[in-house]
Amino acid sequence: MSFDDIRDWQGTAENLLEELQSKIEQLNLSVELPTVRTIRAWRSKKLLSQPKGQKFGFRQILEGLATLLLLKKGWTLVSIAQVMSSWNNRELEQQILVGESASDGTEWNKSQDSFTLFEPRKQNNLALAEDAIILLAQGILRQYDCVLTGTKIVRQDDKLPSELHSAMCKLGRLYLEEGKCDRAACVHDLLSRSRYSLNLDDRWNLDIFRDSEFPFGNVQLIDTDLRVPTPDCAEIAEISGGYGEDNVIENRLHTIIRTATERLGKRKQHQAYTALRQLLGRRSLIQEKELVNYLEEKNLTPLQETVLEFYDPVPEIWLINDLANRCAHCGTLMRPHPKGASYPDGCCPIHQCNSKYAPKVGERLDPKQERLLVAKPQILAYWTAPAIDELAIFDRARSVGLDTELYPESDRCDVAINDLAIGIDAKSYRSPVLLASKLNRSIGGLIFYRQRIVAITDELIDDCPGYLSTLHSLLDKKSDTASLQIMPVSSVIKNIQEGKYAS
Repeated sequence: MSFDDIRDWQGTAENLLEELQSKIEQLNLSVELPTVRTIRAWRSKKLLSQPKGQKFGFRQILEGLATLLLLKKGWTLVSIAQVMSSWNNRELEQQILVGESASDGTEWNKSQDSFTLFEPRKQNNLALAEDAIILLAQGILRQYDCVLTGTKIVRQDDKLPSELHSAMCKLGRLYLEEGKCDRAACVHDLLSRSRYSLNLDDRWNLDIFRDSEFPFGNVQLIDTDLRVPTPDCAEIAEISGGYGEDNVIENRLHTIIRTATERLGKRKQHQAYTALRQLLGRRSLIQEKELVNYLEEKNLTPLQETVLEFYDPVPEIWLINDLANRCAHCGTLMRPHPKGASYPDGCCPIHQCNSKYAPKVGERLDPKQERLLVAKPQILAYWTAPAIDELAIFDRARSVGLDTELYPESDRCDVAINDLAIGIDAKSYRSPVLLASKLNRSIGGLIFYRQRIVAITDELIDDCPGYLSTLHSLLDKKSDTASLQIMPVSSVIKNIQEGKYAS
C-alpha cells in the first residue's frame, strides 16, 4: 500500500473526510471515523497544519490518519499537537503503514526492521533532554523566586515561568517519543519529581536520562527534604549563558549579606561576614535571646533586622512531643519522619548530615520557655549544609594550632591557612560534570592562594566511585584549574592532622 495516488490531492474538510474514510478502509485500520466538525476542531488545535482559508492537502491526510491511530493508542490531543509538526511526510507515511500491520490498530510495530517515529533518535533526544533539563532548572529557580515571598503559590496557568512551561513541553515530547505516559503534564507532579535523581526508573522513567552520554543523570534539581533548588540546579541554569546570575539563589543570598556587612565599613565587614556565616552554619536552630546576645557580642546589632530575615519561627508541626529536637551532629531542627515508629525523635533534613550520621538528638528545646527560630530552607541548603564540611576543616586546623581563617575576605574561599599560603574550598555538587563546568569557568577566590585545594564531600565519592576521575578528566588542563588539588574532605583533615599544611 502506498500514498502515491493522493500526493497532489487538495480539497475541503468534507473532501478530507471522504479521503480519510477511503484510506481507513484500504489500510484496514481499527479506528473511529471523525466528523467534519472534528476535522475543523483538529485544525484549530494545530493537529492539522493547513492554514485557515486554504485547501487541505496530502499532508493533512497523513496528519488525520496519524491522529486517529494515536488517539486509539491513548494519546491526548495536546500530546499529539506537541509532536506532530516535528515529523515529515515520509515518517508519517511509514508509521501509518506500521499501524496497518497491527492486528487491532492499538500497537505500533517495534521491530528493528521497521522504522517507527517512537524509536528515539538518540543524538536528537540527548540534545532535547539536555535542553529540557536546563530549562527546567531555570524554571524552578524563577518559580522559587515567585513563591519566596509567601504571597503566591504554584499555579498551572499563563503566569507559569516560560522556562518551566517550555521544559514541560520538551519533557512531554521525550515521554511520547519513548511511547510512555507523559509524566510532565502537571507542574505540581513535575516539581515533586524534581526532588529525585533524573536517572531513577520509578520517578522519571525516561530511558534517555539513563543513557551514559546524558550528563545530568544523577542530578536532583530540588532538595528532597528542604524543597529548595539545589546547587546543581543553580549550576545547570547557568550552563547556556542565557540565564542571569542575579537569579541564582546562592548569589542572591551572598548579595544580601555582603550588602549588609558593607554598611559596617571596610574594617569590620569581613569579620562581620565570617561571624554571620558561622552563626548560620553552627546555630541554624537558635533561641531568639541567644541570637540577640550573639549579635551584641560580635558588635553586629545594626544587622539584627537582616539576620532575622534568614530565620523563621519554629512551626508547631515540626515539634515532636511538643519539643524541638536539635540534631546532635549539625545542630539544626530535626523534623518528624513519616515512619514515626522507626524514627521517634525525627530525622535531620540536611542530606550532608543524614547521609553520614544516624539520627541523634543533641538537645530538646521547649518553645514555650523561649521563642525558637530555625534557618529558612534556602539558608539550610546553601549555607548550613555546606558548612558541615567547611567547619570540620576549619575546626581541625584550628585545633592543631594552624593560623587559619574561615571565609576570609567575605568568602574568598572557605578556609585559609597561613594567610595566602593555602586556600580550601569544600564542594558538595552531586554531579562531577557540573562541578567541572563551574571550575572551568572560574576557580573563584582560590586564584589568590599559592596552594589551591578543592575538598569533595566523602559521601559523594562513596556513592559514585568514579567521581574524582570524572572530575579530573573534565577539567581544563591549560587553565587555572590545572593548579587545583582535588581530594576528599577526609584527606584534607588527615593532612592537617599530620602537619602537612604547617608553615
